[in-house]
Amino acid sequence: MTSDHSHLETEEELNDGRPPPKPKRGLAGMLGRPIWLEARSPVELRTLKRSRVWRGVGIPEGNDRPVLIIPGFLAGRKTANALHHVLTTAGWDAVIAPVGRNAGPAQFSIDAAEGALTELYERTGQPIRIIGHSRGGQFGRIIAVRHPGKVCQVVAVGTPLTVKYPTYLVVRLPAEALDRAWRLGAFGHVDIAKEREIDDLRYVEFPDHIDLVSVWSKSDGIVDWRLSFEDAATSVEVKASHLGLINSIAGMRGIAAALARVD
Repeated sequence: MTSDHSHLETEEELNDGRPPPKPKRGLAGMLGRPIWLEARSPVELRTLKRSRVWRGVGIPEGNDRPVLIIPGFLAGRKTANALHHVLTTAGWDAVIAPVGRNAGPAQFSIDAAEGALTELYERTGQPIRIIGHSRGGQFGRIIAVRHPGKVCQVVAVGTPLTVKYPTYLVVRLPAEALDRAWRLGAFGHVDIAKEREIDDLRYVEFPDHIDLVSVWSKSDGIVDWRLSFEDAATSVEVKASHLGLINSIAGMRGIAAALARVD
């Protein structure tokens, strides 16, 4: 199993193997993302649906192997439908975790995703691949740490792996506001101790036997790509918007390259 920022051969542009640059800080980090690039995501999705990739071409054959998809922050099932379609068309037993908009306390989304993971594991009798977009990738990593016997791979797509909240203000402000809201009871009772336990798991050492892959884009208008590097992760660069990472040809190819790593 590879690590230490090794890279995959895909049809997209890859990192050159140099040490990853440090994330931008201060005003540059808070204001510097090119959010206007996210306007291309509808075009990316339309192009994907007209391509051979939409028919499963170029995706490793699933042979009914299980995959759990975890959508991102404020996203929900709809944003993961294209990835679900491509995977099931290629023969994967893909399930979207029932995390709703994935906007509440981490424990709520993780509990829902863990329930789906256990059900999928018990039904198939096979270790699960988790594909998590953005915040979903963070939760996929945590779930793998908590259930190392049920997971064989985590593919974190457009995921900030080194921080809880992306530095970009457009994302950080609503995320932190919601964080404060649930602490005040806006989502009902929340176990604060459990939430702190989850936070403690975000950066613990990742299990050696589980493959961790980070798929990212320099033109991601939401998450600074520099936050997507981790020592335990194999790094894959593609060219896509943040939402396009799971709704574009380039994003699907990056995910396909990741899935091909594990038999």
